[in-house]
Amino acid sequence: MSRTKINYVVDLALLAQFVLVGYSGLLLLIDGHGTSHFWKLIHEKIGILMLVFFIVHFVLHWGWLVLNTKKCFSRKETKADEIIEAKYTSVD
Repeated sequence: MSRTKINYVVDLALLAQFVLVGYSGLLLLIDGHGTSHFWKLIHEKIGILMLVFFIVHFVLHWGWLVLNTKKCFSRKETKADEIIEAKYTSVD
């Protein structure tokens, strides 16, 4: 399986997990202690699984993260031969 397909599957799984954790979290927030044991279990177990998939996602994008962090925080230094000087002459 290509890296692109793996990334797609991981991202799709993360989306499904996000929806399940969000939905179960809303149920727990609204209903509180009256929520069934099933939704509490879903919320906890899918949340842990989501953390695992996040780590895989992070590893898959490590090169991109390093490259763009370097671009963001690097200083662009001008070399002496890159400086363009303009000379002005007066027109009578």
